[in-house]
Amino acid sequence: MQLPPFLIEHMFAQHEFTCRVNLTGSDVEGLSLDELWEVAPADTHRWYESLTLGYTESPGHPLLRELAAQSCGLPSGSTVQVFAGATEAVFVLLNTILSLTDHVVVIGPTYQLLIDVPRAIGAEVTEIRLRREDSWRLDVDEVRRALRPNTRLIVANFPHNPTGALPEAPAFEELLSLVDGTETLLLSDEIYRGIELHPHRRLPSAAAMTANAISVTGVSKAMGMAGVRIGWTVTQNAAVTARLLDYRYWTTLATSAPSEVLAIAGLQAAPALLDRANNVVRANAAALAAYVESTPGWDWVPPVGGTCAYPWLTAAEARTFSEWLVNRHGVLLAPDVMFEHSGQHLRFGMGRALFPQGMAALAEAWPEWQRRSGAQPSAGPRTPGTQND
Repeated sequence: MQLPPFLIEHMFAQHEFTCRVNLTGSDVEGLSLDELWEVAPADTHRWYESLTLGYTESPGHPLLRELAAQSCGLPSGSTVQVFAGATEAVFVLLNTILSLTDHVVVIGPTYQLLIDVPRAIGAEVTEIRLRREDSWRLDVDEVRRALRPNTRLIVANFPHNPTGALPEAPAFEELLSLVDGTETLLLSDEIYRGIELHPHRRLPSAAAMTANAISVTGVSKAMGMAGVRIGWTVTQNAAVTARLLDYRYWTTLATSAPSEVLAIAGLQAAPALLDRANNVVRANAAALAAYVESTPGWDWVPPVGGTCAYPWLTAAEARTFSEWLVNRHGVLLAPDVMFEHSGQHLRFGMGRALFPQGMAALAEAWPEWQRRSGAQPSAGPRTPGTQND
């Protein structure tokens, strides 16, 4: 399997740890161990401190699997396979269930992993794009029309990276109905689930709604525990879980014992950690809204869930501006080329503590960019419609 360059990860490798402010990272501000143990059970803390550093069970610690299942609305840990991060979970899942003769429908724009791994496997991929002129609305009929007799998988990610889109519950249920009782599976990337700008918009986990869905999530994004590197799949399809474990023997085999206990602590403290995440994201989303909606040359559809927003420049090319911004001012934003767009969008990540400082630096830099580029941005009409209701 020949994989293309992973564009956004190359960008992070170059700038993430040297830039002044990362305005594009999609995780929530990293949690310190002290912060975790303030909200996690004392028994788990003692367990962590006295842990033996031997091998762990390949499917994952039984308690971790049980808590992960419960977080998705299922009662049994047998539905869960633990991995060294959600990236490994997605990679193994795609390689487990796809072949050269399969067709895949991917809801985009999306994180490169979700679309280029199926292509590298040799499956034929149809991308159904959310469109800003439709306020990033999920068109289930368009997905339905893309299905073929050999469609093996639909790939969805809600809350959505990079747009912050989140369908209403009836639309999500209609999407699930496309696979229920068929030979087609749904990969539901739910890594941002639990962060919603309006709490009533939280969707149930797809794995709890149909046996043909495989939900993928972990502790990296919403819980602020990216360095723990623990993710998992959840599905009622026992055959898929068994095949995932067989493939897993050939990759990382098992996960880190300390990381598993930290992930257990995170799940035990999930209400407090999700409150923390939502408070940070909602405050930063308000700051971003104030800037975009008052600054000529910018426009957006407000995000509804997750950590990401996807504004666009009305009179500038995103990649050129983002390269100038990080090189000149040390502020990192991902241009839309990272998501197979090539135009004006920039992904903002609203989960970091330094977001206000980054927005201040952006506000200071923008007039300089306008003078440098000679751009005359139009205040223009706003894109009709909003998701932020």
